[in-house]
Amino acid sequence: MKCKPLIIFGTGQVSEILSFYLKKLGREIFAYCVDEKYYKETSFKNKKIITTKELYKRFKPKDVNLHIAISYKKLNLLREKKFLEFKKKGYFLESFISNKNLYNSNFKIGENCLILDSHIQPYSKILNNVYIWSGSIIGHHSIIKDHVWISSGTALGGNSKIYDKCFLGMNTTVGHFVKIQKNCFISAGSTVTKNVQKNSVVFQAESKKLDYSARNFMEIIDIK
Repeated sequence: MKCKPLIIFGTGQVSEILSFYLKKLGREIFAYCVDEKYYKETSFKNKKIITTKELYKRFKPKDVNLHIAISYKKLNLLREKKFLEFKKKGYFLESFISNKNLYNSNFKIGENCLILDSHIQPYSKILNNVYIWSGSIIGHHSIIKDHVWISSGTALGGNSKIYDKCFLGMNTTVGHFVKIQKNCFISAGSTVTKNVQKNSVVFQAESKKLDYSARNFMEIIDIK
């Protein structure tokens, strides 16, 4: 079955990265879209840019698919707002998985998701508007709810649950059966082995810088 024309909302770095992967996947982009106040250029990646107003006027929901390619700004609130706006208008928001082998795994995925070069174990559920960046592992029977952003190198244990609008920084580790309630910010390198209440911040302090030159330190610890 022939795919509907695809319109990408957003023209920033997230959209640029998505465009790179879509080219590798063979999914053609018809046009890009931005809200009127951000309409400053007429083209992006050699494709036309249209405004949201023009989208609603020219393209009916039955004729095109959309994808929202914007960041986790304001703890994913902006991406959630656009998702709900487009769904209210009746548009289908297409999801993409960069690793085609994952289509053989038994997990569920919602609309407007992007999964880059990661591994999803069987019986996981990824709901709507979730971004999972490269090198992440999503454990079996885990659930990721709506509007979540998971950064590169994250590992979720089996049966874990991440609630709406959470942000997980690079190399976050979440233990088995752990629940992170909605609107939480988990900083890069954090290890979470207990449940986290909503609206919480989990912060992993930066590694300590030692008062040695790298060459002297190598000599002191005598690494072969």
